[in-house]
Amino acid sequence: MRVDQPEWLYTPDQTGRHGSRVPLSRLFKYGADHHPTRTAIVDGQTSCTFLELERGAQRIAATMHSLGVRQGDRVAILAEKLALMPILAGAIWKLGAVYAPLDADSPPARLRHLIEQLAPAVVLGKAERLAVCQLTLPSITFESLANTASTATAMTRDAECDVDEDDVAYIIFTSGSTGTPKGVMVSHRSLLDYFFNHNQVLRFTPDSRVFSFSPFHFDVSIEDTLLPLSVAAFVYQFRGAPVGALIQRLLTRERITHLIAVSTILSIITPAVRTELPDLEMVMTGAEVCDPKVINQWKHRMPDLRVINAYGPTEATIVCLTHEIDVPDDARHKAYPIGQPLQGVSIKLMGPYGEVTRSGELGELWVGGTQVMKGYLSDPDATNKAVVTCNDVRFYRTGDMCCLNEHGQVEFIGRSDEEVKIAGRRINLGEVRQIALTWPSTSGAAVGLVDIHGRREIAAVIIGEHGPEEIDRIIEYLAGQLPTYMLPRVVASAKSGHVGKTGKTDEKRLIALLNDACHQHGADRYVMAPSGGFISY
Repeated sequence: MRVDQPEWLYTPDQTGRHGSRVPLSRLFKYGADHHPTRTAIVDGQTSCTFLELERGAQRIAATMHSLGVRQGDRVAILAEKLALMPILAGAIWKLGAVYAPLDADSPPARLRHLIEQLAPAVVLGKAERLAVCQLTLPSITFESLANTASTATAMTRDAECDVDEDDVAYIIFTSGSTGTPKGVMVSHRSLLDYFFNHNQVLRFTPDSRVFSFSPFHFDVSIEDTLLPLSVAAFVYQFRGAPVGALIQRLLTRERITHLIAVSTILSIITPAVRTELPDLEMVMTGAEVCDPKVINQWKHRMPDLRVINAYGPTEATIVCLTHEIDVPDDARHKAYPIGQPLQGVSIKLMGPYGEVTRSGELGELWVGGTQVMKGYLSDPDATNKAVVTCNDVRFYRTGDMCCLNEHGQVEFIGRSDEEVKIAGRRINLGEVRQIALTWPSTSGAAVGLVDIHGRREIAAVIIGEHGPEEIDRIIEYLAGQLPTYMLPRVVASAKSGHVGKTGKTDEKRLIALLNDACHQHGADRYVMAPSGGFISY
């Protein structure tokens, strides 16, 4: 049986939704039916055809079902950048279960904590990572699943679950201000609507060839891997360090048409991309503010290239606003706009006295529509604070302060809280602070950002009687509690905090002093001098 094309497959003359609203349980069926022997995905070591993706998902689904995984169960994955990962997602959705990818490189204590929150039916991962985590839950190794994908008996179509679109499709964890990561629950409806809404901008077709940087515990992996695979587009998964010259060669060799990279990665590779790439049609960036000079370089080199600045919190399903840069603006010193909402997405800018409509007036960005999450896992209070309903439309309060420019486009100004983005990863500095405060004999902590050679880095000042040797132990302790991307790059000790008028530690003052020291010394460990500043050791 040949399945109809997904309604989100892009066609240039499309005026509305055409094709079938293919459920996630049949994510790879279009490619398997229409292009069965075509290579679907390459991870540098392994490749799979579209038929192998579909059959692998069927076989792994049957295996998990035999182990008791049922509709609505959560399946935790210690995710790695492997061609196996989309097969696992497809298998989970065939069972009507919930896909929950976790960062396999996180400290074992953090992974155990996240898994405890999820209460999954089973945990999937490489054998050595599962062993390190010392789990008491049922687990299956990637090694055995890879064998299952090619040899086991497949699940039949009749055995696949028919889910309600309001059921949870996946859970992605984000940094939380309380010290506990928040599990964002996204429904099947939100994801399917996102596929359609965003692909009107991305324009993936079976002829597209997509370069994927994103790790699978980051929701952009759905955008740059699962979405293109669902329309029979090719995906190249890049797993190494983003060395510009290597990326240039790969983009050329693999005839890449679509490059999606968070702003930090794009900034790293841009200087090395010196020649025109004839196959490249689109570059999309986002997840953090991108230097306009980076975007300008791409437009100068390839004027016909579609260059898009994108915006979207995890709670609003990956991407919800985009802006295409038509011509480079060399006089621009601030970031390009984040633009206009996708089809099907509503927005409001809310000031202290109501909705903001005038150009240049600051307001908090609210994002509304079916892309808004179901809520936070096991935290209805946090959900009720973050999601509000206006005229029967659910809106997510992003905490991002924005304004409209003279063209009616949304421009990002900054945050209203302690959330930052480093290399595209959302980090709440409050979570880092809460972990730092758990070190014995610590009376306080200041956490913020410092500038090191033009890069924003997380810094922490630990308050208490801590000598250099204890700072080393604190750094080791933090590394055991936080994932690598959240670790403070600079750590300092102060015997007492600068006290502000409120009687609280003056964190801004401490971080400013540490930033001055970083500019002067460029080191990563400091103690406070009697003069009040920081000195390196």
